[in-house]
Amino acid sequence: MQLGMMNDPRLDPLEEARWAALHGFEFLDLTLEGPAAAQEQIDIAALRDVLSDGKLDVVGHTAWYLPFASPVRRVRQAAVDEVAASLEVFAELGARYVNVHMARGVSLFGADSEVALNGESFAELAQRAAPLGLTMIVEHPPEPWAGIHQIQRVLSADERLGFHLDIGHANVARLPLDDLLATFRGRLRHVHMSDNRGQADDHMPIGAGRVHWGRAVRALRQIGYDGTITLEVFADDRDYLLLSAKKLRALWGEE
Repeated sequence: MQLGMMNDPRLDPLEEARWAALHGFEFLDLTLEGPAAAQEQIDIAALRDVLSDGKLDVVGHTAWYLPFASPVRRVRQAAVDEVAASLEVFAELGARYVNVHMARGVSLFGADSEVALNGESFAELAQRAAPLGLTMIVEHPPEPWAGIHQIQRVLSADERLGFHLDIGHANVARLPLDDLLATFRGRLRHVHMSDNRGQADDHMPIGAGRVHWGRAVRALRQIGYDGTITLEVFADDRDYLLLSAKKLRALWGEE
């Protein structure tokens, strides 16, 4: 297991990277988005130096609110172009994976259109990412509209797309973890972890909600997963993030 944290997009990402390295994280789940961490706000060369000094790897993260399933072609294309503009930065910083989030469409156009347009957008990004040595990974939302069948259809748009599992999202959407892993284990590339009570994506510390973490860790280990895991624990008091890291390492058998 390689354990990481996400930078808070309200804060200076260089300081976030320094904090991550100081506190024993192995990579930064780098989200390039405002209000303080958009690509144009960052000194990329300086960030590369901080990451190198801290021996931090990078997983690329993009804004969750981009309209990849908009029925308006030019709006949808703008979302694709926004992510594509960040790909060279992620490659320069040493990332292998860059995530995108399945997006809601417009109900008037139907659920099939929503799924198809997500797939179309992500297939274009997979094509644009490949020459840079990057793999686009698709994160499922914390909503029941995106079930296993819908995720399968999106991933089928391009065989190069990977699956990004978010265990907190699965808990809210009532998607059984065993079913997700059985279906997508061959395309699983990255994992997010945070707790919640099953009603909303609260990003709570590990053990504070209703996710059965012992069962979740066993399920990942049983399929042989030993890759990157981001703790998406969002709290002003970061002792909760550090405690979550300690708990996860103990569950994984690293402490």
